[in-house]
Amino acid sequence: MTRCLLNIDLGELPGEDEQLYALAHLANIACGGHAGDAASMRRALELCERHGTRAGAHPSYEDRENFGRKALSVAPEVLRAQVAGQCARLAALARERGVPVRHAKPHGALYHAANQAPALARAVVDGVVDALGQDVTFVGPGTGALRDAARAAGLGYAREGFADRGTLPDGTLIPRGQPGAVLTDVALARENTARLATGGAVDTLCVHGDTPGAVALAREVRAMLDALEQPPEPLGDSALRLVLPEAVARARAREALCALPGVLDAVITEAHACVYFDPATPPESPALVLTRLRVEPVSRVEAPLIRIRVRYDGEDLPKVAGHAGLSVEEVIRRHTAREYTVRCVGFLPGFAYLGEVDPSIACPRLPAPRTRVPALAVGIAGARTGVYPFASPGGWNLVGTARDFTAFDPARGAVLHLGDRVRFEREDG
Repeated sequence: MTRCLLNIDLGELPGEDEQLYALAHLANIACGGHAGDAASMRRALELCERHGTRAGAHPSYEDRENFGRKALSVAPEVLRAQVAGQCARLAALARERGVPVRHAKPHGALYHAANQAPALARAVVDGVVDALGQDVTFVGPGTGALRDAARAAGLGYAREGFADRGTLPDGTLIPRGQPGAVLTDVALARENTARLATGGAVDTLCVHGDTPGAVALAREVRAMLDALEQPPEPLGDSALRLVLPEAVARARAREALCALPGVLDAVITEAHACVYFDPATPPESPALVLTRLRVEPVSRVEAPLIRIRVRYDGEDLPKVAGHAGLSVEEVIRRHTAREYTVRCVGFLPGFAYLGEVDPSIACPRLPAPRTRVPALAVGIAGARTGVYPFASPGGWNLVGTARDFTAFDPARGAVLHLGDRVRFEREDG
């Protein structure tokens, strides 16, 4: 499936939720026609920059009274100047911040009227080009006059669908004001997203920033788009492997996956989650569960800090120092300066992979593993550090020995768990 992006109409309302910018791939910024002023445009551009969201112009009929949702009789040459003026105001403010404006999408009644009238469509497209140049993508309906005019002008074109709007049997939108025109039910928006994003007829889906419950709708639409982009990989008939989003808390991911009906266990690795289930009742949406976690508001429950005393007597400590171009003392200082988080538990029962090591002392694994590493040896491998729970073979660079610490308890199992916080403290002597 070609990647489908979420676009959100923004910069239109006072008190607009910043989360919408974090969720959108594309922000269509109102630039003074139906809504918006210099202050709102500056705020929108600032939030686009903060969240890495692509900024675009959202021109309309100049009709603030009706929020641009009433078709007006405007001559094409006048309309071209109005669209160019709106886009130019946004572009000037964007240049002040160094934020590129790389797409444009007409708003409301103008969107629909211009798509039915080639002369209006050319006026809108020409106005966009006058202000923004030809290095822009035009966002609009899948077919019609706007697409034809944009392509004739040499612009890129993104076909749009609407996640929060209902459609008639012929596929056109239900007119606003009629029952079912605006979807506020998250489940319906999710169904719309799956249908449109997998149908091959759209490149981007819209959520309107002024739809009631827009944040919840946008969060679910973004999660569904991300889940569709990275579907699970079957491992036999009773397991799935999923890409684990970097920003997702590992303990929370395992908890959410294990809560799915039919799931017997979930194993978290460095980059993946493996879900084991009863073949008779496969889980419906593990990928969606993970992507929902990625876009949900963060509520941090801070794990207790576990302190591990270390005698820095590892045989590879001089080699790590040489690789880093640092003294042994400086390697020790940098190893103890960081607070680590348990990223996954594996290899041996109770072996916790802790990250992130200071990049300056990260060191590749040994070319060939040792046949025996002592129990409680502290090692570094790439960006990870950890404590060997038992004597075993291993290829990590040994920098020390943990003191007064047990990594695996026969009665309780692993001592360190996903999400736990760890600090190493130097033991002298």
